[in-house]
Order: sequence, then structure tokens, then C-alpha cells
Amino acid sequence: MKCPLLILCAIAICFTAYAATTDLRSGVWTASLREDDPSTLEVSLFQGKNKSRLWRGYNNIMGFEAPLAGMTGLAASDVNSSAANVQFALIRPAGTIRFEGRFSDGNGAGSFRFSPNDAFVKEMESLGYKELTDEDLLVLAAHDFAPQTIRDLRQLGYEPTRKEVVELAIFRVNAAFVRDLARLGYPDLTMRELVNMRVGRVDAGYVNGMRELGFNLSAREVANLAILGVTPAYVRELKSAGLANLSAREAENLKIGRITATRIEEYRRLGYELEPRKLGDFGIHGVTPQFIEELRALGYKDISAKQLIEMKIFGVTPDYIRKMEKAGYKGVPVEKLVKLRQSGLVK
Repeated sequence: MKCPLLILCAIAICFTAYAATTDLRSGVWTASLREDDPSTLEVSLFQGKNKSRLWRGYNNIMGFEAPLAGMTGLAASDVNSSAANVQFALIRPAGTIRFEGRFSDGNGAGSFRFSPNDAFVKEMESLGYKELTDEDLLVLAAHDFAPQTIRDLRQLGYEPTRKEVVELAIFRVNAAFVRDLARLGYPDLTMRELVNMRVGRVDAGYVNGMRELGFNLSAREVANLAILGVTPAYVRELKSAGLANLSAREAENLKIGRITATRIEEYRRLGYELEPRKLGDFGIHGVTPQFIEELRALGYKDISAKQLIEMKIFGVTPDYIRKMEKAGYKGVPVEKLVKLRQSGLVK
């Protein structure tokens, strides 16, 4: 995303103003149009000294998306202007977020102020949620959460905790999503399983696509694979490279190791016809074709897959071997190199 100079200046001024504030209802915003959907704004909110669990670990930044049409007082012409001062609002059941600042060529920045909706707070209290903080309410507003979601989920047997309510809002878990998963063969999921399914963007297309490829997955497995990006397309790619009848764990490790059909062919060209488990180990431990070729250039041409993995695990790299050669130790067998590295005597 390109950010014009005037927007960078606005961000700097706003962040300086709010960095030391303890007012949890105000802060700084930045926004830009989604590249693949110019009708949607990607918004980030920053609070200077927010120590909430909802913001911690993200530099006090919360991100969400909102339709441009849902922003009261903001037009597409403002967002796309070369320079436009703006004041607009996002009115949601949990409260109203009022924005002030500047847009330039699709990017904006400024300050915001959040006002909780008393009627929403009372309705949530009537449902048993009496300790919602300003941070909670801001998150619920940003993600357009409505109390009816709680009622609908309770009819399905769920009793979300306060913490779970916030997660439901962020990941847009609702009764319709629960019913969709039940129809796909995943009934009675826990709240954590529902959230994980949403994080992985699990839907009928994904589940049915994996089943057509022979995967009969548990809820945990389908969520894990989806989160990691093990898609039907990825499985078909591996199958085209000769890896058929993979288990869920094998597919997971291959994805974590960034193993592709191209990478498998590169290993074969170097003489390594590997089973899925070894391929996964190669990828996870960083045994790349380049690593193998560098070792061969140093005279290590017939190294087993097991030895290559051990060399990577214990740090026997081409640089280490060159260092040993410079010290007068040439042609040291792989087993001894690994033992020397393990001992720590030669670093």
C-alpha cells in the first residue's frame, strides 16, 4: 500500500498526540481501500497505552473491515480525492466510532472517538454480560456484533463467556455458521473449534473438496489443515508429484515445510526419492536443494537423507565445513562433523 506524504505526516502527528493518553475511548485510525474490493475499507485503530488482552501483542492496533457505504458522512469521492479533510462515523449496535482526519488517493489517517450505546450495554447486561469494558465494546462495535447472536447461539445450546463473545464478534461466528458446519458432519463443536473453523475459513467447498480427495477429517484436523493452507488444490498438486493417500499429519507437515511439486522434482533430480515423512522433515529443517548442492561442491556427494537432516539440526553448514577446512581438517566424515558440532569443541 502506497501512503502519500501528507498521510504519513498525519499519522505521525496523531500518534504523537495519543501515544501517552490513557483514554481508552479515543485514539488514532488509518484506513485504505481493499485492493480487490474498492467498496470496502480496511481500518486500523491505535490506542497509545492500551494494555488490554484484546490489543496486546499487536502494538495496540486493532484491524477490521467495513463497507464504505456503511460509513456515515464519507463518500468514495472523499477517499479517492488527492486531499480531503473528512469527518465521518461508523454507527453500530454497540456504539458509534467517530472519525476525523484526512484522505488522499485511497489512504487516510486521523483520530477517532468511541461512544458506547447505553441501550446495547443494558441489553447485554440483561443477557448476563455485566462487565463489558470500553475495549470490549469498541471491538464489538467495530465488528458489528448484535445481541441477537447470543440468543441464537443459546437456542443451539451454547453459553458464551464474556471472552468468547468478543472472539465470536471478531471471527463472525453465528448460529448460521454453526448450522452449516453441523450439516457438513461437524455438530456439537466447542467455541474454540468454531473459532478455529472460522479462522481457517472452513466452508462446504473446502470440506467437500478434501473429502473427494480421500480425507475424512475430524473437526480439529480440518481446522488445522485449513489454517495452515492445506487446500484441495495443494493436495492435488502433491498428488500430481506422486504423493497419493497422504494422511492429515503428512499433508500438514509438507505444508509447514513448504514442500511443492517443484521442490519434490528438485530433490529427485539430486537423487532423493523421498517418502512424505522425509519430505516433510527436509522442509521443516531447511534441507533445501541449494544446501545439498553446496555440500556436493565441497566434496560431500553421497549423503543420506537422515545425515542431511542431522547436519541441519546440529548446524553442520557449508560455512562450518569451510571453517574446518581452513583450520586444516579436510574431508572429515559427516558422522564426525556432527559429533564435533554436538560437542561444542569446534564452533
